[in-house]
Amino acid sequence: MTLLKHGISVGIERYGDDDFFVAFKAIGTLTHHDYEVMVPVLEAALAGVKDPDIYALVDVTELEGWELQAAWDDLKLGVKHVRHFERIAIVGKTTLQEVMAKLANWFTPAEVKFFVDKLDAITWLKDELNDD
Repeated sequence: MTLLKHGISVGIERYGDDDFFVAFKAIGTLTHHDYEVMVPVLEAALAGVKDPDIYALVDVTELEGWELQAAWDDLKLGVKHVRHFERIAIVGKTTLQEVMAKLANWFTPAEVKFFVDKLDAITWLKDELNDD
């Protein structure tokens, strides 16, 4: 029996009253259950903050895809918080991931940028935080 590794890890740092640095790492093929575990963690961190500013690092270097319900969960999360995202750095390794990042930039008011190097992505995000 082979166990398939999948899931979303999330790390959250808070800067000041309403700035959040959120790091997501997606692994394998994401499921609805993965979102059921991750979303409450994110929502709890944002609870009580009227208008949070989110700077997101999204590592998709090990992402293989989504189940249909998980893709819907991802869309719902994005729509709910679309105006809260300031910058989204997507770290990947394929041309398709880079194209998807460019497409995402059209559908969100946040600035979305693709990176191959994770440290470059973190620097880009934190530079914006330090400028505020």
